[in-house]
Amino acid sequence: MKRTGRSIGIALFAIGIAALIVVFALAAVAFARVPAQIEDPNLVAQRGVGGVLAAAAVKALFLLVMTYAASLLASKGIELSHAAGDEDEGGQ
Repeated sequence: MKRTGRSIGIALFAIGIAALIVVFALAAVAFARVPAQIEDPNLVAQRGVGGVLAAAAVKALFLLVMTYAASLLASKGIELSHAAGDEDEGGQ
């Protein structure tokens, strides 16, 4: 039972870390375009600088939520892994 709990915990931790990497990659892609969008006169004329910055703020909020979820998943994986190890030590 200990091995199963530990394996699931490590798998959850790995999934959480992978999700964090994906979130950081998405952030790099999403925010690399913002300076170019601000400097684009056609886009600024359509939406204004405030519209471009508001879109960036909304992206930032979504990325914040995804980061929180991924870190929560990783921490629960570590917690499960440690709980499985503590359960084994207490039984001996």
